[in-house]
Amino acid sequence: MFKKPIMVIGVGNLIQMDDGVGIHTLRELEKLDLPEEVELFDGGTLGIDLMPFIEGREKLIFIDSVKAEEKPGTIFKFEPDDLNYDDAPKTSVHQIGLIESLQMISMIGKAPDKIVIFGVQPKTINWGEELTPEIQSAIPKLIPHLLQEIYKSVDEIKNNLMEEKNG
Repeated sequence: MFKKPIMVIGVGNLIQMDDGVGIHTLRELEKLDLPEEVELFDGGTLGIDLMPFIEGREKLIFIDSVKAEEKPGTIFKFEPDDLNYDDAPKTSVHQIGLIESLQMISMIGKAPDKIVIFGVQPKTINWGEELTPEIQSAIPKLIPHLLQEIYKSVDEIKNNLMEEKNG
């Protein structure tokens, strides 16, 4: 089966309020006409179970909530290497998060070289299906950043293909 080179993955838990921002944002992206090189994927809370969907991609763009002690709705852009999760205790396989999953996939040579994570500082992560107003209003601000990254990635892939043909 052909896998599109760019995958945008929304992650989070839709029944824990602002933790679902990645999925809600993905749903907004689904309404747009995106380049054919892009696949959108609801990663929910899959963690390491994302591996079969991730491998074989050239670029991954994740959307998730990020607890960074900033103002709710603050938008972040970073790469896995920008974070250090070594200090976080892990007492079960269910506590393996996104970064740890990417590290494990990378260790077995299945992760793409290019991974970008867009995060939004949540206001609250309690039981509930609705985003708080602060996070709901952050989504329209996040979409242009995601589109810029998507189109930049498409251009990079097309340029690499041209170089391979001419090389």
